[in-house]
Amino acid sequence: MRAIIVGARGATRDLLRRLSERWQVVVIDHDPDLLARARSVRDVETIQGDGSSRVVLERAGVAEAEAVVAASGDDATNLEVCRIALAAGVRRVAGVPADAARMPEYRSLGVPAFSPDTLTARGLETVLEPRRISSTTFADGKAEAIEFRLGEDSPLRGMTLRDLHSESYLVAAILRGEQFIVPHGDTSLQGGDLVTVVGSAADFSRIVATFTSGTARFPLDFGKGVLAVVIPGNDIRQLIGEAVDLTRNSPAESLVVLYQEPAGGDTSGSGASSQDVEEIRALTRGLDAQLRPVSGDPRRHVGAMIATENIGVVVLATPPPAAFGAVRAARSLRRSQAWQRPVMFARGTHPYREVIAPARDTPSGLAAARAAIDLAADGRASLTGVAVVPPAFVVGSDEREHAMRALGRMREEAAVLDVTVRREVQRGNPVRLITAAANAGHLLVVGMPHRRPTLLTLGIVPHLLARVEVSVLVVPYS
Repeated sequence: MRAIIVGARGATRDLLRRLSERWQVVVIDHDPDLLARARSVRDVETIQGDGSSRVVLERAGVAEAEAVVAASGDDATNLEVCRIALAAGVRRVAGVPADAARMPEYRSLGVPAFSPDTLTARGLETVLEPRRISSTTFADGKAEAIEFRLGEDSPLRGMTLRDLHSESYLVAAILRGEQFIVPHGDTSLQGGDLVTVVGSAADFSRIVATFTSGTARFPLDFGKGVLAVVIPGNDIRQLIGEAVDLTRNSPAESLVVLYQEPAGGDTSGSGASSQDVEEIRALTRGLDAQLRPVSGDPRRHVGAMIATENIGVVVLATPPPAAFGAVRAARSLRRSQAWQRPVMFARGTHPYREVIAPARDTPSGLAAARAAIDLAADGRASLTGVAVVPPAFVVGSDEREHAMRALGRMREEAAVLDVTVRREVQRGNPVRLITAAANAGHLLVVGMPHRRPTLLTLGIVPHLLARVEVSVLVVPYS
């Protein structure tokens, strides 16, 4: 994530010592000596110039920045920096007033402001670091208590405190929802926990790295296996190839292939032939793969298979857009909603070098974003977050703010896995704009709608399935 700091004075240098390594920092100041001192603290990009200049801020990358800190020695400069950053859609903006009496001017902009004292860096880091809530020092500065919000992708999820094996810090308290927990060795950590860690100030960076790290998990939060469903007439090589690619490039542990076995004496070709079965075996060689023949339409057996085989994602072959209208897509979506599993509507566009995901601040939208981030991390793919703002005459003026907030959250989650999110904010028809963005990539990841689509209310997702030319992963909120 990119952060721009205007001003290279003491508060900036203190902040540079405390920010996690995932931040790419640009420092702007008039004074070359102050910039040199900032570089001595940390590897940062520096720009000598006027930080209140729109041209200088654009050169620093304000359009792609996740955070801007105005910490020069001049309040007029700081306030202008804040205005430019807010207008550019930067989600995290903070200021350090030179004159404490002008603090209300910062707050009138909706910008958190911190007095220039020894606690400034600590206040700023709580604004910038998405998973760090607060911190304080004690024991004459030799120890520190830090609060973290444990992410759903944290590798510490499910781990007991005894398993952490740390001699330099301890978990002193856990707040889980409204429940306060005094932890012990057998206490296990969960995603969403507010964790208070007490440790040596000298180990600050290691503690932060431990409790703010993440790992790609998709599809493990739903199940450990990939289920490929072969329907008569499918392009088996395309379907199985995509299922194999998904299995190999994710933490999934196994692949199950469900196919229709011909009834005794049936020569109509309605089931999988022996040649089809041999091709499936050849394509899945080297994987922990199981072939499961069933009678009748294999899709009718998916629910039972999910209940017994710990399936995390279902892969279905999908006709090209010209043959897959919105009504037909809605029927497929209604069936898959009952499975409560992510469904890959495969069109053979693997490997997924470019992943596209709409940025939506809803439970299903966030679940889809996490899956897109995980797949991008595992496949070393690029990820584009698309925020679509409906036309102004349809919605209120705050919709752009909601869109930027959703994009910001996606980029924060992605940064934990070292995935960079390219953001697109567009105004217009969501189906048309998302379709155009998806067709420039290899995989579209969207959230599963909560309501069942009907002929009168198809919703956006069936229209996307009917128009998008690439594979589409539809993710429910677990």
